[in-house]
Amino acid sequence: MSDEQIDAIDLNLLGEIQRDGRATYESLSRKLGLSRPATRARLVRLLDSGVVRIVGVAHPAVFGLTAYAHVAVAVEGAVVALAEEIAGMPEAAFVSVIGGEHSLIVELRCTDQSAVSSTIRRIAALPGVRRTATAVYTEILKDTFFPPGHYNPTSIDDLDRRLIELLQQAGRASFADLGAAVGLSTSAARTRVLRLLDSGTVHVGARLHPGALGRVHVAGAGLILAGDHSKAIDAMVHMSEVDYLATAVGRYDSVATLIAHSAEEMLGLMEALRALPGVRALETWTHLRLIKEFYDQPSPT
Repeated sequence: MSDEQIDAIDLNLLGEIQRDGRATYESLSRKLGLSRPATRARLVRLLDSGVVRIVGVAHPAVFGLTAYAHVAVAVEGAVVALAEEIAGMPEAAFVSVIGGEHSLIVELRCTDQSAVSSTIRRIAALPGVRRTATAVYTEILKDTFFPPGHYNPTSIDDLDRRLIELLQQAGRASFADLGAAVGLSTSAARTRVLRLLDSGTVHVGARLHPGALGRVHVAGAGLILAGDHSKAIDAMVHMSEVDYLATAVGRYDSVATLIAHSAEEMLGLMEALRALPGVRALETWTHLRLIKEFYDQPSPT
């Protein structure tokens, strides 16, 4: 499906199912101002075209992953082979070859800060690594894979783990189908799934195909801020072109992923970021090849 075939109503629908992938057709139709059959037809068309998948993602803390870091790696010699070696580390959730001062960007998701430090030391010791530069995340404010929000740790048993696994495969599976798959009644499956969703243990949302909306220019940005950061951070949270946003300490005060339709649009976005109150410096890099992007952990054990 091309960008021209996706209209404003489709974009609104995608936005709604990114927030809540299990929203009922009745709820979606009210928000879109369409009939239930028309809403269902649009969503089925988007799913069948491959533009979007609706999947469940478990909160990283469910797996004990509570410490995150952004690591830039300068490389001497071949880059791709080294990137693939780093991608083999389970702590590396994201690895990308970039253009810029450094050669690679790695996002780490670890159990604690000690594990972050240990993993960075392992990366720094690899042959070909000249240096690393780190920003430790303090808060993730915007995340396509798992929208930030309330997480209330809750006990999980084997049936819950199986339900999480099923939601990871098909986020809109009916309560009846989920119950039948794990040997529960429809009402019992509904109670368990709603508990997992309400506690923030699982989020069901839309996973857009890369480039599905014609946004093929992807850049990373590190911001150095001065004074009160709140106005700049709040402005970036509300920019649709800012796909990912975290506050940090270390190399940067904030790290973002930017998505645009064209180089000119990307330039305009960068100029807008530089103009935000409190932005002292903006450093950017271009993502050239995605090596790993794996936030879908196996169901918790």
